[in-house]
Amino acid sequence: MTDLPLHQDSAVAQRRVSPRPDAPEPAARVLLVDASDRGGIAHYTRCLRAALVAEHADVALAAPAGVGDPDLVIRGPRWGPDVDRMGKARLYALRLTEVPPSILALAKAVWRARPDVVHVQTEVVPGVDPLLLRRISRRRPVVLTIHDPMPLEGGARAAADQARRWRAADALIIHGEEPRCFVEASAPGVPVHVVPVDLMLGGPAVPRDEARQKLGLEEVPTVLLLGQVRPYKGIGLLAQAWPRVAAALPRARLLVVGEAYDSADLARLEECPGVELRRGFVPEGDLDLWAAAADLLVLPYAVGSHSGVLHRGLGAGTPVLASPPLAEEVYRTGAGQIVPLDPVAWAEALVAALSDRPLPRPDPPTGRGTARGTLAVYQEVLATRAHRVA
Repeated sequence: MTDLPLHQDSAVAQRRVSPRPDAPEPAARVLLVDASDRGGIAHYTRCLRAALVAEHADVALAAPAGVGDPDLVIRGPRWGPDVDRMGKARLYALRLTEVPPSILALAKAVWRARPDVVHVQTEVVPGVDPLLLRRISRRRPVVLTIHDPMPLEGGARAAADQARRWRAADALIIHGEEPRCFVEASAPGVPVHVVPVDLMLGGPAVPRDEARQKLGLEEVPTVLLLGQVRPYKGIGLLAQAWPRVAAALPRARLLVVGEAYDSADLARLEECPGVELRRGFVPEGDLDLWAAAADLLVLPYAVGSHSGVLHRGLGAGTPVLASPPLAEEVYRTGAGQIVPLDPVAWAEALVAALSDRPLPRPDPPTGRGTARGTLAVYQEVLATRAHRVA
């Protein structure tokens, strides 16, 4: 790979989100990098940017066209159910065509933004990210946020691939203490910082009856699985648990709403009584409506330590039933109840919450901790870099 022009100044006038003219000196010039064009991480990045600006950071966003700054467009890997259905040969050919333009676009974005810190939220160039991030780190610190430390899919090979990315960074951010040991063992010598999420990722809250009316939903006990519908999100467990719920509460409905990745478990779930699958990407403006319309959000994840859907529930005032991998975040935020990964336990918890023991509505997040914790990481990596130079 040719050397990247990451050290040059740009003559191009930048359109970055900056503090007010009368605000204190910016805490740092930051380039957020997010290759996702939609979905939970893209939304998180936008909210983080706003929170950092509120703390007087000078923030630019490199993202796909229409998502980030118009002069900092990057190209991320295609993703979604259509890509998931591709054969190995076709997928490999697709990824090969994505590599050169993705490398060039990221290099140009860093060159133009001239940041003090590059903060990466997603993989940008599959297979090449470790080399690319090390090249960037020669000139300016690189911070990675790891939204899902345990591989959601792909097993040991995915864990090894992501560990190579982590080791290319100057610092790593995770959202909870639970995965710290795993991350530290995977990237020895790279500082790992726990920065919990308290951003307002959902809301403002909409009354439940209003949300149901706008979405055309019946006034019946309603459970919602929202977002990307992937096997690791407990689709098989729900397929086993829901028939018991339907037998106890015949009017209850389980709505499965979002981009659906086909699987045998999803097919079984769709055949259950009272289950309705609404396929397709949910526009940003509709996510809060769906979250507000439900009596419960369900998150029976087999793996994972953070959920953007959980935070949608917080914003909407809708409680969640979640599995043990999300326990730290559920308890910290007061989002709802933890249920063991057992179909009978889930059926009992669902029946109770939809009938005689409803869960209390959670309070929305009000803190500024995510932005301040992130800025503290920036300050540390900049101080470490200055010490090395000195």
